[in-house]
Amino acid sequence: MNDATIYPSRRSFLKLAGITAAAAATSSLSLLHFNYSQASPEGLGARNPNKMGNWQDLYRQRWSWDRVAKGTHGWLNCRSACNFDLYIKDGIIVREEQTANYEASEPGVPDFNPRGCQKGACYTEVMYGPGRLQVPLKRVGERGEGKWEQISWDQAYKEIAEKMVDIIVEDSGDAIVYDLGPHFDHGPTSRGQGALFRMLGASLPDDWAEIGDLSVGATLSLGLPHVGGSSDEWFLSDYLVVWMMNPAVTQIPDAHFLFEAKYNGSELVVIDPQYSATAVHADKWLPIRPGTDAALALATAKHIWDTGRMNLPYVQEHTDLPLLVRLDTGRYLTGADLEDGGSTALVHVWDPERAEPVPAAGSPDNDDQPKLSIEELAPPIEGQFEIRLHDGTEVRVATVGSILREHLDPWTFENTAEVTDLAVEQIRQFAEGFSKAERPMVLSSWGSNRYFHSDQMNRAKILCLSLKGAIGKKGAGYHATGWIETGGFGGSGFLGTLGLISQLDMGKLFDLAIDKVRGRISAEKFKWEFGHEASKELACMTNSASMNLKYQGIRDDLDKEQEGLYPRPLTEYDREARERDWMPVFPREKIRAWVTGGNNVLRRSNLPQRTLEHMWPKLDLVIDINQKLTFTGMHADYLLPAAGYYEKHGIKYPVAYIPYLHFCDAAVPPIAETRDEWRISWDLAAEIQRIAIERDLPKLDGCGKFPVDLKTISDRYSHEGKYGPHDTKAVTQTFLDNSITTEGMTVDSLEKTGVAKFKAAGGPGAHDQCFNTDWKGEGVLDTLTHFTKYKWPWLTRTGRQQFYIDHPWFLEAGESLPTHIESPKAGGDYPFHLISCHARWSVHSIWRDDPMMLRLQRGEPALYLNPKDAERLEIGDGDWAVISNRLGEFFMRIKHSTMVRPSVAYYFHAWEPHQFPNHESYKFVTPGLMKPLHFAGGEEGQIRWRFAQWEPGTHVQDTRVAIRRRDEGAQDAISEAGEV
Repeated sequence: MNDATIYPSRRSFLKLAGITAAAAATSSLSLLHFNYSQASPEGLGARNPNKMGNWQDLYRQRWSWDRVAKGTHGWLNCRSACNFDLYIKDGIIVREEQTANYEASEPGVPDFNPRGCQKGACYTEVMYGPGRLQVPLKRVGERGEGKWEQISWDQAYKEIAEKMVDIIVEDSGDAIVYDLGPHFDHGPTSRGQGALFRMLGASLPDDWAEIGDLSVGATLSLGLPHVGGSSDEWFLSDYLVVWMMNPAVTQIPDAHFLFEAKYNGSELVVIDPQYSATAVHADKWLPIRPGTDAALALATAKHIWDTGRMNLPYVQEHTDLPLLVRLDTGRYLTGADLEDGGSTALVHVWDPERAEPVPAAGSPDNDDQPKLSIEELAPPIEGQFEIRLHDGTEVRVATVGSILREHLDPWTFENTAEVTDLAVEQIRQFAEGFSKAERPMVLSSWGSNRYFHSDQMNRAKILCLSLKGAIGKKGAGYHATGWIETGGFGGSGFLGTLGLISQLDMGKLFDLAIDKVRGRISAEKFKWEFGHEASKELACMTNSASMNLKYQGIRDDLDKEQEGLYPRPLTEYDREARERDWMPVFPREKIRAWVTGGNNVLRRSNLPQRTLEHMWPKLDLVIDINQKLTFTGMHADYLLPAAGYYEKHGIKYPVAYIPYLHFCDAAVPPIAETRDEWRISWDLAAEIQRIAIERDLPKLDGCGKFPVDLKTISDRYSHEGKYGPHDTKAVTQTFLDNSITTEGMTVDSLEKTGVAKFKAAGGPGAHDQCFNTDWKGEGVLDTLTHFTKYKWPWLTRTGRQQFYIDHPWFLEAGESLPTHIESPKAGGDYPFHLISCHARWSVHSIWRDDPMMLRLQRGEPALYLNPKDAERLEIGDGDWAVISNRLGEFFMRIKHSTMVRPSVAYYFHAWEPHQFPNHESYKFVTPGLMKPLHFAGGEEGQIRWRFAQWEPGTHVQDTRVAIRRRDEGAQDAISEAGEV
């Protein structure tokens, strides 16, 4: 071993991993990334083609290139997608520029041009930057010690494959965790990597809820969380409410639709504790007290009802307000109550003419009225009635509407003002504007789910929209980020179509097929249920929160943090959920290997010190497949350098905001020894198969669901040799050929245009839930017409938009209806509410160490305080502070800002822990509460585990801290400790 390859510092690491291999390109790179003084006023002068003897020649050279390619930022968890021109000279991308080749969706609506942001416009800073991994590295010291040696790819594959095979033989495939993470695309690199680990039987944790992005409130209310159409639909709303969202920062390419709508006469309201970049442009800004949003929504719902501005026919047809609830049990009145052997799924409404309960239209098991309708009966939404059950018992029932209206009564404007810290007149104006609107729209995307009671907040927002008949109406409704389907291999490649079907619950599939043939369910519902069965049976899917609770070492922390919030400790809810098989928890016994691809679990996780203390030492293998060094990579065993966004073929993941497919071209070859993830997975599969054949291994256990055949894994991965390690272009074309949304698209044409309009919305699936089969690529993409136009039941336990949850856990907790509950004081009863937000200057941690982006901010982590709070604490702007609670402390510089409410400590997220003194960030004091009710299951509707739909998560916005000034002597110590 060469001692020169072992080094203790990150600076030395960067010399080995990032700088040397690109040395030959520095002369070209400097043309884009050089610093220069202001040009002199003299003319350009004569051109000298032989050498660059003056600044004029340098300037001309900067504006010359060999060719232009199309590209975008594929493996990036950004809700926007943007087409870029990439200018290439001598095999180096020397310039990247936005394009403007999008069309207006329909007359009178602005187009999507231009799309891009300052981060995408300087991705080459990251691609050619000092943090880039360029050669395979193997740890030779302790994890986190910073000692590495460069190894060959062959050595990396051999050693990793041997260890993986050993783990599967000795335990099972699910002892390997493949961290899906938030960074991925829809092309061959992401899907290929995921397919490999699925075939290995590895545990695949879903982190939608774990990172706080899953709209559980939408799942509870609508049966699906990923709701929303294209961003140009915002322009059609007459009352836009940006609620717990900041598009001017997090969706820079889409934000113009908000401001154009405002210029066109729409009213723009921003509800945010901070004076955000979006609030600057609003007609009204409501600086609500953090965590009290449900109270404002409930007051608004009450006002809609009290003023008679409810859309009553819509409410009768589409919501659960007419449904009958037993007042003795709190459960819905079902067929089992009224008839011996009756259906427990069949819910009822009141028929005034017959003076008795009748099955609700669209209810599960209502074969006579499988669709929603009020043509034969428009049931009342208020009333109480005496009925007789099949056993002769007399009970009293009431409509959900009656229970809800009584529940809303206390939420007067005055009472709401006491809770929210808003003025009575602010609340009145907002409620009045919302109630009068024809097309109200609420924008509440991923960031709106990070409070412990975010589900209640979002249920209450959706209630306001439903009372107005806005859900499923063009130019109105709820935008929580929808998705468009893209194709793939289907089942034919990795397992085989017959193999897929044979492993599913055939009885369930038969029942679904019969229901479809008889018209009891739609084709979309059949696909929805088929997808649910497939996600359960064909992969070792689990949810990150349950896995973390079992293995991370945080059980005692969270039980203490959540003590007294619910009738039982959190761990008791978790235990019951596992015993009843409500929540899948893999690995079953132990974690022995952790593989992360393009993600950063130790940066994003709450209480990472527990992970490093309790879980990490038990791992035999940690692999980080990444384009750059991360905090997780610093604690890995192997670093495998991945190709950058402009160096591999792919498809940007397709959120509905921009209904265009964005193609990622391999504009330049991967630098140095980097490889794309398709090739890495292909090579690793080949090595695993070679070892398995050499050992003559039998079929092994994955996670108890299916056998793992390692002797054929490479054959299956490559589709029996059809696709080689360099065939990503052909694989991409296969994906395009296998989806109705990309019909007629070719890689050859996309290489020229970079984008193409989707031909349909597709779905439904894990994310793609537009539910609009009429949209064929023309017009604004609105959603959920499957329910409102074609009257198919909603995907809930009742078949309706559901605001009353009668699951026993919800009844026991008093959360059957949308309600306001005070934010718990996570971390202890301390004076400052620690609130995070996505940053303007990075997408997660990708640009967090980029010099250009750092120059546009303070250049290091900063905690924003209201100047009055800072003055009281005697902390100057730029001073170090100690931020602490009962879980620990960390150090951060303070920035004075009047955008922040008093008693709030505000920060922009995604700083790496190693950018803080002692390598400890705000995550080290953030417990990440888990709401026990989200472990519930056991129902056929929305409250059952489903990948990216229903599962527990972690909530960071309830954390409380104390803040004190750091004295001068300690600041010197901080400077020393903070050097990386």
